Amino acid sequence: MKNILPIILLLCLCSCSSDEIVDEQKPALEIMVDVAAYNRNVNDVASRASINNGVITSFAAGDDLGLIVTDKNGTLIYDNYRYIIQKSGLAYRADDAGNIIASDVYYNEDYKYIAYAPYNAKYSGFTSVDDIVASHIADFPTLYADQSTQENYNAADLLVCEAPIVNDTAIRLSFRHAMGLMKLFYNGDDTDLTVEHPTTLSHMYKPDGGTATYSYIYPPHDEVLVYGTAMSKQTIEDEGEISNFSYWQTSVDIKENGLIYISIYSHPTVSYNTAGVDLGLPSGCIWAKYNLGAETVRDIADRGGKWYDADGNVRTDLMESELHSCFDRGDYYAWGELETKYEQPALLFNAETGRISNTGDAFVNNSNGTQSVTALVSGSKKGYYPGTYADPGYSYAAIDGNIAGTEYDVVRNKLWKGEWRIPNEAEVDELTRNCDVRIIDWYYEDNTRYALWLDDRDPTTNEYINLHPDNSEFFGTTQVRPYRYLVSIFEFKSKINGEILYIPGGSWSDWSIDMLSNNSRSLHGLKSSDVYTSDYGGMYYFASSASHDHYDCASYMEFETIKATDETGKITNVTPVTKSSQYVDKDGNKITLMGLTQNGHRYTGMLIRPVYGGKNWNTNKASQSLIRIHVEEP
Repeated sequence: MKNILPIILLLCLCSCSSDEIVDEQKPALEIMVDVAAYNRNVNDVASRASINNGVITSFAAGDDLGLIVTDKNGTLIYDNYRYIIQKSGLAYRADDAGNIIASDVYYNEDYKYIAYAPYNAKYSGFTSVDDIVASHIADFPTLYADQSTQENYNAADLLVCEAPIVNDTAIRLSFRHAMGLMKLFYNGDDTDLTVEHPTTLSHMYKPDGGTATYSYIYPPHDEVLVYGTAMSKQTIEDEGEISNFSYWQTSVDIKENGLIYISIYSHPTVSYNTAGVDLGLPSGCIWAKYNLGAETVRDIADRGGKWYDADGNVRTDLMESELHSCFDRGDYYAWGELETKYEQPALLFNAETGRISNTGDAFVNNSNGTQSVTALVSGSKKGYYPGTYADPGYSYAAIDGNIAGTEYDVVRNKLWKGEWRIPNEAEVDELTRNCDVRIIDWYYEDNTRYALWLDDRDPTTNEYINLHPDNSEFFGTTQVRPYRYLVSIFEFKSKINGEILYIPGGSWSDWSIDMLSNNSRSLHGLKSSDVYTSDYGGMYYFASSASHDHYDCASYMEFETIKATDETGKITNVTPVTKSSQYVDKDGNKITLMGLTQNGHRYTGMLIRPVYGGKNWNTNKASQSLIRIHVEEP
């Protein structure tokens, strides 16, 4: 997103009234406009667009604003002039009917310039921002209470400027939000939630096809009661689970230009008792037993994929174990993304043209020095395709720092819900420091789980299609290589209470899938070149935080590996290597985070291991089956 979208309002020269003496040699006054994001200073500006995401607004073609100019005594010189922004990015003065007319606004060092948006004729005769804001608040119950549509929501979002930067030729209007913004998230079905005060859910704004977060503009006021009902579940002895609507309430302070985020939690769809391991960590954080998307024994029969030992024998002991899901990699997600690309239409990346090609297009390959065009099969099987995760154009969550518990947290938003969420940096560091870490086992996984397209067959001939040109020696044939990917099983044993957490290894997806599609391997999982990298067999999991130094980078849990082999080259042992990262905090202290790396991989796919509770989250077991509320100021 752009930090500043300057829009020049071109004000044309025209004659003045007899009581306004104008220097006709002066150039017309240019007006530059920008808007502060909610909860930011006016100097920390963002663009303003008609499509409002609820946190940041921006100007777009067709938006209008009002300009008021008085002399030093407060007498009106220019009374509520309307300006409309055009497609060109320029704006022109307009009459009440929207017709463009000539402007007679010029610079005078004794004049005071104020502005507001959107334009409203009712502010004619007003001479101060305070009067405009007071009028807007007085009209709020009748004109702005219903914000269910984009138009009404934008109208409620009054922008004002009373301290522009002015010189002889230009004026810069830095707008701020005169109202406050309240965002509300519910982790369950919207039909199971009601809001009774300060408005109803039906009067709040939710973008079509957007997240489950509702937004509402509200006048600044301390101790605003926000309450309603939501579905909750309780387990009663001898009666089992009972579902009912529980009353919830909280009190918040709505500040001018401020943002309040209210999260309403119903009973989690996955219990921490059955899906978590309590390692006795100081923060009270409970780690999940398995990854997002981890398969059960039944799942593996439906989607396919087998596990092997170093001699190519199927590891039925792992596949049928009650800990099967603890050892399974699960799905890959990009940072702040709510869907795995596995569930999206298959794409291929053309390294020659630098473009993404949809299945069904032609794929040009020059890797062997000669050009060939391979037709891709429309509707082929889904999978993690090479290059689709390494997408620098990926537009990640439009918030800074940490997505834990926000609408961009895939754990909370889409899957386990409740108080399950993505772990943050402190929790990864805490896990690493309070556990003894070793690799207790490893297995090799074939290509039928993550790259079904490599095994895609013609429905009439039953022959392999081999979609990807870099399928090495098998490209263009009816064969498919026997790929094996090494997965190390890491054991985290608590130094506090001896409880054990298992986490399977897995690199970031653009690396591991590149290895899957472009490098031949034997049944032993060895590359034909016998080159080994510590990433292969390592462990990479997204944390919820962006880098402390660069917000375009992500923090992720990382453990690499060291292998040992016998005289035949077969791997006989794998040991973990703990990574760490450092940064300097605001006080100049060097902070070391164990088990973490910070790098520019927000747009790639990684595994995710959820956590539950912890500091600043509800850890009271007596209330964990009831409705819970978390309020934060970003």
